[in-house]
Amino acid sequence: MSNTWKKLDNAAKIFPSAVNKSDTQVFRIVFELKQPIESAVLQQALDETLDVFELYKSVMRRGIFWYYLDPSDIKAIVHEEKKAPCRPIYVKGKKKLLFDVSYYGNRINLEMSHVLSDGTGALNFMSALVTSYLAKKQNKQEPTSFYDASRSQMADDSFYHYYEREKGRNIEKNKRACSLRGAKYEENRLKIICGKMSASDVLKLAREEKTSITVLFAALMIEAIGNYVSLADKKRRPVILAVPVNLRNHFPSESARNFFSALYIGYDFSKGDGSRADIIGKVAEQLKEKLKKENLAHIMNGYSTVEHNFFIRIAPLLLKNITLKTAYKLNSKKSTAGLSNVGVIKLPDEMAELVDGAYIFSGTADMQACVCTVGDNLTVSFSSPFISSDIQRGFFRALTEKGVNVEITANLIGGEDKTEA
Repeated sequence: MSNTWKKLDNAAKIFPSAVNKSDTQVFRIVFELKQPIESAVLQQALDETLDVFELYKSVMRRGIFWYYLDPSDIKAIVHEEKKAPCRPIYVKGKKKLLFDVSYYGNRINLEMSHVLSDGTGALNFMSALVTSYLAKKQNKQEPTSFYDASRSQMADDSFYHYYEREKGRNIEKNKRACSLRGAKYEENRLKIICGKMSASDVLKLAREEKTSITVLFAALMIEAIGNYVSLADKKRRPVILAVPVNLRNHFPSESARNFFSALYIGYDFSKGDGSRADIIGKVAEQLKEKLKKENLAHIMNGYSTVEHNFFIRIAPLLLKNITLKTAYKLNSKKSTAGLSNVGVIKLPDEMAELVDGAYIFSGTADMQACVCTVGDNLTVSFSSPFISSDIQRGFFRALTEKGVNVEITANLIGGEDKTEA
């Protein structure tokens, strides 16, 4: 393994300052297989996968001016799942890897700190791990990897690579968003509610609405939130979703680190009629505009401002932490909740048929919905600290009322329940 330390990428720089007990900056990817997991085989698969993704064998350290990733000889050990999802991974002063692999029954779990990578980078790692595991279980030769990147490409900070100094560009000011209110679980616990459905049924519904799955789900989520919050709140401030976008789809990159941009997509109930058709129209219009390459480039350059600003660069880490933590808190007021659609997960055909589904969910202080698809299994996973499930219920009910069968699984903070929606 290379002994070269690496600065955090330009998206990750804010995460160490933002971590707290209610917002851990940790997300989980779950693959549900058709047979129980064998830990010894999973350990062997993890060892071999890390030989490819060697960047992930790093710990985070504090420097005088920045946090940085330092290569480590700590061995990643698979273990049976014992703790609640999305608990803190990075602990100040402790030398720990920034990811964790566990299993339970027929599920393989990967938890990762956002300091290390985004959902796409982690999914590439998880897909390689699951492919290796299934090949070993069947005593078959592992298929050729779909992720054929060099170690230098994986370690690339693509924000830095594509940075271009801008002058005279007007900065769009996002309005403060409507906030979710309500009683929360004690001890910063998260409620996870996952819905599994047919991807083809959802695609059919989206086509009937003359839109995409992402726009449809954003509209249904905004509608559900609009039905949950008070009339006064939604008339005073718009309901806004933070929607991460994989920049690799717009700027060529094989980076296994963070390379995403957050778009703010919303609906102002004080200006629209609140109908689903109107919400879909407004969401689609905003998404189309904000996905233009020049707009994505502008947002991407914003992530790199910290790296290229002389006065910020020379400020000590203590001062940076205070500044970045304040900036993160202010930025969090721009959105009501989050929606992330990572799209179709790539697996070799002979391996995909052995996978029952996949789920992604994230630690959050508010509410986050994550969408992914394996084969014809599409899942929407909500994570939330709020006791009320009214928003999630409203979202899934909107789908079932249109003929989409949804199988709901929830952790319910003390047991697991499985019902048909």
